[in-house]
Amino acid sequence: MPGSVGTRPETAGRAVTPAPAAAPPAGSRSAEASADAALARWADALRAAALLAVDPWGLGGVALHARHGPVRERWLASLKELLPGGSPWRRVPIHAGDDRLLGGLDLGATLAAGRPIAQAGLLAEADGGVLVLAMAERVAATTAARLCAALDTGECALARDGLSSIRPARFGVVALDEGVDDDGGPPGALLERLAFRLELDEIGVAAMAALGVTAEATEPDDDHPDGDAIAAARERLPQVTAGDDVLQALAATAIALGVASMRATVLAVRAARVAAALEGRDRASSEDAALAARLVLAPRATRW
Repeated sequence: MPGSVGTRPETAGRAVTPAPAAAPPAGSRSAEASADAALARWADALRAAALLAVDPWGLGGVALHARHGPVRERWLASLKELLPGGSPWRRVPIHAGDDRLLGGLDLGATLAAGRPIAQAGLLAEADGGVLVLAMAERVAATTAARLCAALDTGECALARDGLSSIRPARFGVVALDEGVDDDGGPPGALLERLAFRLELDEIGVAAMAALGVTAEATEPDDDHPDGDAIAAARERLPQVTAGDDVLQALAATAIALGVASMRATVLAVRAARVAAALEGRDRASSEDAALAARLVLAPRATRW
């Protein structure tokens, strides 16, 4: 029986459930423990940003639960800084319709050319970059469906106003979830296609200051790569493989955590490969698999 992520030879075959990156601070914890938990949560959030910058479409994106404020804006800025120069960064308004998402008739260009000219929508404009979805917990079902279709195919199909076209639309989604318990979160179909689920609402401004996190860019180091490292990882990624040991370990961990979706395991394998590419390796290691399990599988766990 394959061992789950984090097993040693003598423990192979037993399911080992990775602990979450950091649980919300409990009132009984000391201030030092709370700070450590916040630091671990923020560090993993930055790791997820780096992985997403390497492979936005392959990893689908991230569901970011955090109210509007400096913590969320700092994370978004960190992700944007890591993307290669010129990468599209588009925001989807909550009430965006098909004409804005898919595109439509460019009236000015049509009048000038004397023939129908299509105008690209947000999905095609975001090709190769990131699409930021505001108030994802309230997004319309039709908007979620358009996003899911593009995440599945990497294309945006337009068939309206007498126009018919297919444009590339390979982007990652940042679904901003500002909801409370009663809001229910982003649509399940969209969540299934996003590798990461980050909970930053528990990290307050005071905690960020205590961690030394400011509005300025994060200095590159081994844990926080720069744009050059991201570009190198993008070039290396197609050659990176994941062996049977990594595949079996992630599958076993998903089962142990009660993660029934096969898509989640596929995303975890992808994340492990991206992590290896960032480290300059051509094969995913057990450490890469452990990171993928923590960032992709643990937030989906239904049992521990």
